[in-house]
Amino acid sequence: MRRIYYRYPQRVDLSFAMGMTFPETLQYVAELNGQESTKTTGKELVRVKVKVEIAVNRADFGDITPDLLRPGVVTESADLKMSVLALALRGSGKVPVANDVFYVRLTDRNTCTDIDIAKEVPGEGIDALDVKNILLGKTE
Repeated sequence: MRRIYYRYPQRVDLSFAMGMTFPETLQYVAELNGQESTKTTGKELVRVKVKVEIAVNRADFGDITPDLLRPGVVTESADLKMSVLALALRGSGKVPVANDVFYVRLTDRNTCTDIDIAKEVPGEGIDALDVKNILLGKTE
């Protein structure tokens, strides 16, 4: 069964192929939920938090449960919502740098998975390439 969001943006910011099958990619992206990492940008230390949700009833997003990750439950396509919060760690405390929402569509292509990324509201902050790097596990 496909898990799609009917308001998925018509314009995508970035498309690429992940070299894993659809179930493996869905499992991998689901494991990113709650992940925190730190990276250095310029002279600042930045903490990045990721939250991942899956389309429910074509109109909302909800948590990814273990039941959804069983083989054959989600097939063909899945729309995910990734919320990425970036906080600069400064002497005075944590300062929000970005709080962006991205829509990520996973599409089954047998031996690989196509991934489309669209930012909810264009503007400053994190962009689709940063989300691709998060998905690929790359840190700067």
